[in-house]
Amino acid sequence: MSYKKIIACLLLLQAAGGLWAQEMAVQDIFPALQTPAKYPALTPDGKQLVFLTDDGTTITAYEAHRNNDGWTTPAPFDYINQLIAQTEHEVGGFSFNHDGTTLYFHAKIDAAYFDIFSARKTKQGWGTPQRLGKPVSDDADLFSPTISSDNKTLFVLRAKPVNKKESPCKELLLFEKNKEGNWTGPKYLPNEFNAGCQETPFFCADNTILLFASRRVGVDKEGKKTSGDDYDLYFARRIDENNWFYPVYADGLNTDNDDLSPMLNSAADYFLFATKTKKSKKQPQKIYAAPLPSDIKPAKTFVLSGDIKDLYTGQPVEAKIVVQDAVTSVTKGDFLSTDEGRYSIILTRGAFYKIDFYKENYSHTFYYKDLGGNVSRWEETLAVALFDNVNLELNIYDNELFYPVSPTVLLSDSLTQQPVEQQRIKNVSTGKYNCRLAIGHNYKIRVESENFKPYETYFDLRTDVVYSNFEKSLELQAARKALALNVTNKEGVSILPVNIEITNLNRDESSGTLVSYDAAGKPVLSLRTNDTYELNVTKKGFTYFNTGLNFGTARPETLDIIMDSLTTQTKMVFNNITFETNSAELNAESFAELNRIVKFMNDNPAIRIEIAAHTDDVGSNEHNFRLSNKRAASVVNFLMENAIPQERLQAKGYGELQPVAPNDSAENRAKNRRVEIRIIE
Repeated sequence: MSYKKIIACLLLLQAAGGLWAQEMAVQDIFPALQTPAKYPALTPDGKQLVFLTDDGTTITAYEAHRNNDGWTTPAPFDYINQLIAQTEHEVGGFSFNHDGTTLYFHAKIDAAYFDIFSARKTKQGWGTPQRLGKPVSDDADLFSPTISSDNKTLFVLRAKPVNKKESPCKELLLFEKNKEGNWTGPKYLPNEFNAGCQETPFFCADNTILLFASRRVGVDKEGKKTSGDDYDLYFARRIDENNWFYPVYADGLNTDNDDLSPMLNSAADYFLFATKTKKSKKQPQKIYAAPLPSDIKPAKTFVLSGDIKDLYTGQPVEAKIVVQDAVTSVTKGDFLSTDEGRYSIILTRGAFYKIDFYKENYSHTFYYKDLGGNVSRWEETLAVALFDNVNLELNIYDNELFYPVSPTVLLSDSLTQQPVEQQRIKNVSTGKYNCRLAIGHNYKIRVESENFKPYETYFDLRTDVVYSNFEKSLELQAARKALALNVTNKEGVSILPVNIEITNLNRDESSGTLVSYDAAGKPVLSLRTNDTYELNVTKKGFTYFNTGLNFGTARPETLDIIMDSLTTQTKMVFNNITFETNSAELNAESFAELNRIVKFMNDNPAIRIEIAAHTDDVGSNEHNFRLSNKRAASVVNFLMENAIPQERLQAKGYGELQPVAPNDSAENRAKNRRVEIRIIE
């Protein structure tokens, strides 16, 4: 095709469509539509279009959907049509939020003025219109809302006061949300924004470029002035939160007719606008699709979308989404998924984002997305799982011995004091519990166990819960009572200091840490309730003291210990040295007592002792005498094997001749079967 033929085709296109679009392929997306179309609104994904038609007597709302084959035939948009019928007033100025689930529009409902409304789409359909209210509402006609993709910036049109000779005219107003999520404003816009009359604003997904129609005297790219009689498309770019470049005439997008309703999908690769022909009343207002000139294109965006479900049930969750700059922590947008758990948010490239998915009394999921470098894709799907309860695993130990304890675990809400159902607390094994707890509460955990002090702690699930499983270790402190030792000689005179050895027989554990001293210097034992102990008290030159202690909740606060000084009259009885029946062979349980005798002999190296063995009256005198001699000799042999010299030891058996109790019961006979030590010199 020759150059002249190309020029001719372009001129024909201009004449046929009333449109001059330099270096653009322009398409009438609904060529069969003969009724004038106005207030078209495109969802950010570019797949749904809503608009009104007006044949002069009836206003009808339509919606169409875009697929791989193009746009579907427009069908009535029942929700808006019902609203038009109910109010008997005009409804229009449509725009969608970031994910197409909230429709904004102007309408006159139960008021003398046109006001701004929003309606949210749920699985039941579009909801009841909600008035934005003050400060947006201003007892003046408001039109054509458009909201930013981060839900923080709102543009509306307000009717200007006019004289009777003037045609209706509108001005742009800007509102912004504060940290509490409330609209504030209107905020200052440079005067250049409201030169002449404004119509159909559209704020692009990058939150920086504002497109709108304006009837004003402008200047095109070639420096030629526009007439100011028609609505032309303008664009302005935001520098930062408080500053803007002045609006610029959109070369390549304007015709010699009224050009209105500029729209872009979030990828900025599909541009729609409308024209209204004034020269021919027969030619209806049309909706056109065209590429966007490169000098107007917004910053590139990134779409993150997906489903939010309950981790345990798989059911959809309607959740909140907060986007922050991961470096500065500045909030970039607040969003809400649908009641079917679907979400779609638009992020401007060039930043590092932290995205928080959460719901009240549910968990938080944090997702980080770095869009600061080269990003190969413009969209991503992310499935999010939230949960409303967590599993708390309690590991309960003795804080001294570190062995597991299985006490009674009581959980309650710290605020309401309401207890948690016991079936939600399972004893998995010794010292291990699993507790299923609902998020959104601060729990008090109380642990009660016999012989341990009650223990209380808190587990706060009112914060940002990220994990579904927690583990908490609780160390219980044993209940103890103090036992003071009053150590004297037989005249009642204190013989402190003494050597003290205390052994916990439950665990065969010796510990000097159980002994402390009061202000008077008396030793005090700190003993665990219901444990069994063995107490040994020794002092050079004195008999030693040995006893067993089994302390329940009731016991004396003081133990009197009398230790005799060593003389030739000193005699010590050992009932814990035992033998096999009718034998001189030592039982294994005797060795602890025998080892104490070894220590006693080593602590007092100047003494000689007699090992005296006694029996009960069972058997003949001669048999018992021989048996007692053998048993005394067995003890001496043990001491000699443990390095006690033979010359310090003397063995003697007394048979049944020296009983300490009548041989009339098993208990008394056990007392008579004994080993004694007598100091010889």
